[in-house]
Amino acid sequence: MLRHHSAAGSSAVRSVHQARLAPARYRRITMLVLLSLIIALSGAIGYSLGNAGPAQAADLDDASSVAAFNDRLAKQNDLCAAVEQVNLEQELAREKEINDTLADSLENQKEEMDNLEETILNALMANLTDKLISRSSKTVDAYIEEAQNLISLSRKLSSFKKTEEASEIDLSAYEAAIKNRLAYLPTIKPIPGVYDGYGYRIHPIYGYRHFHPACDVGAPRGTPIKAAAAGRVVRATYNRSSGYYIEISHGNGFSTLYLHCSKLYVKAGDTVSKGEQIGAVGSTGTSTGPHLHYEIHFYGSPLNPRRMIME
Repeated sequence: MLRHHSAAGSSAVRSVHQARLAPARYRRITMLVLLSLIIALSGAIGYSLGNAGPAQAADLDDASSVAAFNDRLAKQNDLCAAVEQVNLEQELAREKEINDTLADSLENQKEEMDNLEETILNALMANLTDKLISRSSKTVDAYIEEAQNLISLSRKLSSFKKTEEASEIDLSAYEAAIKNRLAYLPTIKPIPGVYDGYGYRIHPIYGYRHFHPACDVGAPRGTPIKAAAAGRVVRATYNRSSGYYIEISHGNGFSTLYLHCSKLYVKAGDTVSKGEQIGAVGSTGTSTGPHLHYEIHFYGSPLNPRRMIME
C-alpha cells in the first residue's frame, strides 16, 4: 500500500519534530549556565560569611585599642603635667636666683656709691680747706684770694648741679660749707650801679681836697639796700653829716657802713644775713642827691669796695 505524502503533512511532521528537539539541543548549555550561577552565588555567600567574623573581630580589637590608647594618653598627659611642674619649679628657682643676685649687686652698688660719695665729699672738703686762709694770716689779700676761690667753687658747684650725675651725689654739706664761709665776706653789691669815688677828691659841697673812704652809688630814693655780708648791726642811727646810717660787723676784721639812707629797717644788735634788706637809699645828712655812700673797713682801715665786690 503506497503512502502518499502531502505537502501539508510533511510540514506538520517537521514542525513537531523541531519543537521537541530545541529543548534537548539547549539543555546542556542551560545546565552549564545554571551551574555557573550556583557556583558564583555560593562563592559570594562563602566570601561574605568568611569576612563577617574577621570584621567583628576587628571591631572588638578596635574598641580595645581605643581604650588602651586613651589609657596611654592619660598617662602621657599626667607625665607631661609632672614634667611641666618640674620645669616651672626650676624656672622659678632660676628667677629667684637671678633676683637674689641682682639684689646683692644693687646692694653692692649702693654701698660702692655711698663709699664713692663719701670719698668725693672728703676730697672736696679737703680741697675747700686748702683754699681757706689760716686765721693767723690776717691780710686783706689773703681774704680776697679766699673769696675768689670760694666764688669759683660755688660757680662750679652750680654748674655741676645741672648735670644728670648731680642726682647721684649729695653735695649739700659741701655747698653749705662754701656758703657759710662766703657769707661773712662782703662780696656783693648793696645796690646795683657803678661804684666809684674812692680815694682823694674835692669835696662836692665844701670844696676842699680830702680822702673819701667810700664809693658813692647814685640811685633813686627808696632803692632797697642789702647787707653786703652776714653779721651783727653795730649802729643804726642818725648824725648831721652821715644822715641815717648803718654799721655792720661781719667778723674776720670786716665791717661795712651805709650812709645817707632815707629809711632804716634794722636796729643795733640785730643779726642780719647776706643780701638781707637793711634800709633804703636817700639823701639825708651832707648829700647832694639820692645815693648810697658805701664803706668797707678791715680792722678799722678803709678798703676800696671794688676790691671785694665779686658777685
